[in-house]
Amino acid sequence: MDKWMKNNNFNKILALVFGIILWTIVHVDTEPTNQTTVSMQPKIIENVKIEQTGMDEEKYVYSFDADSVRLEVSGKNSDLNFKFSDAYKVTLDLSDVGPGDTTLPLNYTLPKGVEFESMEPSEVNVHVELRNTKTFPVSVNITGAPAEGYQADVAVIDPAEVEVTLPASELSKVATVQGTVELDGENETFTEKRVRLTAYDSDGNEISGAVIEPSAVSVQMSISLPNKTLPLDVSFTGQLPGSLSLSRVTPEMDTVTVYGSEEMLAGLSSYEATLDLSTVQSAGTQQVKLELKPPEGTSKIEPAEVNVTVSAAEVAERTMENIPIKLEGVSSGLTAVVTDPPARAITLTLSGAPTLLDQLDQDNISVVADVGGLAAGVHQVTLQISMPRFISLVNSPQPHIVTIDLQTPATPEATASPDTGIGPTPEPSSEAVSGGENSVEPTHSAEPAATATPAPTEGTVENSSTPESSGNDTNSGNTGGT
Repeated sequence: MDKWMKNNNFNKILALVFGIILWTIVHVDTEPTNQTTVSMQPKIIENVKIEQTGMDEEKYVYSFDADSVRLEVSGKNSDLNFKFSDAYKVTLDLSDVGPGDTTLPLNYTLPKGVEFESMEPSEVNVHVELRNTKTFPVSVNITGAPAEGYQADVAVIDPAEVEVTLPASELSKVATVQGTVELDGENETFTEKRVRLTAYDSDGNEISGAVIEPSAVSVQMSISLPNKTLPLDVSFTGQLPGSLSLSRVTPEMDTVTVYGSEEMLAGLSSYEATLDLSTVQSAGTQQVKLELKPPEGTSKIEPAEVNVTVSAAEVAERTMENIPIKLEGVSSGLTAVVTDPPARAITLTLSGAPTLLDQLDQDNISVVADVGGLAAGVHQVTLQISMPRFISLVNSPQPHIVTIDLQTPATPEATASPDTGIGPTPEPSSEAVSGGENSVEPTHSAEPAATATPAPTEGTVENSSTPESSGNDTNSGNTGGT
């Protein structure tokens, strides 16, 4: 054996044999002896998305009858099974397409080593329309509800209009552009709530593909308790110093807003603030801050306080004569004559601020004898006297009572009056008064009674007109000192 190993020719032959064996092992799988015998495998790739190129979406709207294809390819297992699916691409070139209908071929790109067999579909029908734009108002649909007892006011939308872009055939279908605000127990006003918009047709169906600019709007909505605006009145408590009388009380606002349930608000017609007259210590004008409290059963009031300008002056007096007596409530079929005082007029001494007294005339004072419900005959009737606010009667030792003679139309012949040595009673200055069946019945008393409230100690009297006419003045009664 050593003899052969030492033979150079033998070694060369042996090395050549090993080399051939190794070459065969390496190349037997990768280099077939005949190309026609290579195994090619088919493969089906579903739903390969069509990529559109060359589109001008600012100018046109495109629609296609297909957006993916079924692709059949073939190749070796190693090429088919180890390539990513995104290596298979199908494209549609739209660079030269204008408005109208066009059929275009599809182009494909395959991985290296993969061969194309077929594609379904191999072309696509394209419909192209010019984009049109139109302005539409924005509306908001409210769903849900605020917190119990609260109410949502009308939404404020910014901007109130938007532009909608669609093909002309679709744009004509747009009926509304709307967003939705969902309420879920809110009890406070919200602002700057962003709401996305959608275009709808007349049947309420969403129109897809609509380009809305801007696509969202800002919505502001006030959420609050039900409320009611009420006129503001001022009443009085306490009393002024004896030498003073009110001449004007002017709140800085005419109305207040009260919040509460609708049931509670329905029963409110005005709001009354109370002024303590003891806070007014001297003549002149001063400003008083009044606290406003919510009426019973309501939640809050706005504002919570109000400034009131109060003017007071040293009290003065004025006597007014020949104030006529008016008859009211005369029953049907009767006539009424004031027999005492014969002049059918009275004289009153009034007190109040000098400026108010100077403006008084007979039209500002109402003196009424109400005979409603009285039968024929002679009656003593207490007069009802009404004066402007802040004017009062000076204390009188005798009540203001008049004598009224109620007569039927068919009266017997008049008999001679006994000679009393006194001249005849002057004729009344006006005719006897007759009334209808629906006259209002007053309260009467046969006993002497006060004819009107004397100069007040706490400043509350009847309402009437006022000689002053000044904006928000609360002059519906009479308050002052004597």
